[in-house]
Amino acid sequence: MAKKPAGATLAEKEEAKVRSAAEKASKRSKGKKSKGFAQYYLVIGSFIAVTLLAILLAITAPKKGGSSSSSTSALVNDKSFINGIADDNFTAAPSAFFNKWTQADVKYGLDGVALHGAALVGMAGAIRTCEDTSDVERGALPSSYDVREAWPTCFGAVYDSGNCSSSYAIAAASSLSSRFCIADVNKYSSLRLSPQQVISCDKKSKGCQGGGADSVWSYIERRGLYPEECVPFAGATKAECKTDCEESRKLKSLSHCVLSGGHAEIKREIYNRGPIVAPMYLHDDLLVYSSGVYSPTQGSQPHFGADGQPIIHAVTVLGWGKTKGVPYWLIANSWGSTWGEAGFARVAFDTVLREGYMLVSQPATEEAYQELAKKKEMEAKRKEQAKKERAERDARIKEKQAQREAEKKAAQEEEEDLDLEDLDDGEDVDLDDGNDGQQKKGAEDEKKAQEEVDDDEV
Repeated sequence: MAKKPAGATLAEKEEAKVRSAAEKASKRSKGKKSKGFAQYYLVIGSFIAVTLLAILLAITAPKKGGSSSSSTSALVNDKSFINGIADDNFTAAPSAFFNKWTQADVKYGLDGVALHGAALVGMAGAIRTCEDTSDVERGALPSSYDVREAWPTCFGAVYDSGNCSSSYAIAAASSLSSRFCIADVNKYSSLRLSPQQVISCDKKSKGCQGGGADSVWSYIERRGLYPEECVPFAGATKAECKTDCEESRKLKSLSHCVLSGGHAEIKREIYNRGPIVAPMYLHDDLLVYSSGVYSPTQGSQPHFGADGQPIIHAVTVLGWGKTKGVPYWLIANSWGSTWGEAGFARVAFDTVLREGYMLVSQPATEEAYQELAKKKEMEAKRKEQAKKERAERDARIKEKQAQREAEKKAAQEEEEDLDLEDLDDGEDVDLDDGNDGQQKKGAEDEKKAQEEVDDDEV
């Protein structure tokens, strides 16, 4: 076999070097291109991740008023939620009462209080509106008033209801106790009537599952309440409906009504007769209220019950005042002394209290019974007088009717007499004259008939 020329071998080597260089260049180009695409995708991915993170933070970050608590799993005492509450008039802090409570616990732990008669006020057999006494009870009211200071022996420590929706019973018993004491401080000093009796014994309420803040008064008026020592408060611990106390120790409410007037009417009722019961709507920032004048902050969330309606909580209204130009109601709550201002709170006018449906009771004191007896006596006299006046009026009406009938009859008789006189004054008719007239008329008729015949012939 002939050998290849030497020159051809060198050419092949050069060609091989060129191909090798080209392959390396191609690989470097592909590497740079791939790296460029990777960097591009990395930038785009980072941008998307940052955007999603920002959206997530915007949704979950606490807003003014602590709206992050809207999650049912969020703790009531969540630190970030409390720190997010910004208000110049009140401060927020963790509450021992709500320790380890979630927002879902509030929904089911405090639900069940209702206003059963709100749609029936003033109707027959339903709760009535309080009488307007503005024309009788006059006089200037103080700019601020605290019934605890005016009647210090008529109040005790606030209740801690625990995991028991019993504010309807606590507020009613507390209000009535203070009203007995204020009505007769010597006889009823330091009185505390038992809310546990309502929780354990009132079959129309639901115990720790709630009850009617307005309808509970029917039980108290019918059955009465024992003092606290006879049926001690047990809260969520189930207590039987029994006591060793004598029945004579019970105290009742004579009546109750809805106070639906304005601020002045509410103040005057508290000033003259003592605390009243008010329904209050719950907001998440109210649960961590610590001091100052509360009003819902921007972004605060109301609590709704299992029925989808706002949760109602009953409190006792003790007075009023003004701080930094903000008027407020002073209330006693049932969440223990660690909540709010030692268990009390100042709540701004026209915010969470239902001011148009405050509940007023009348304690059944001896004086009240005497007043009721006088009122019944006056009512009986009024009815008797009204009955007498109706009888006299009916007699006058009958007399007038008889008089008119007599006058009418006399007029008719007089008219009949006049007709008879007209007949008597007429000229007598002669029978002969009557016959002559008839004969004359017959002749005229005969003549007329003859004329008609003559006309026909022509």
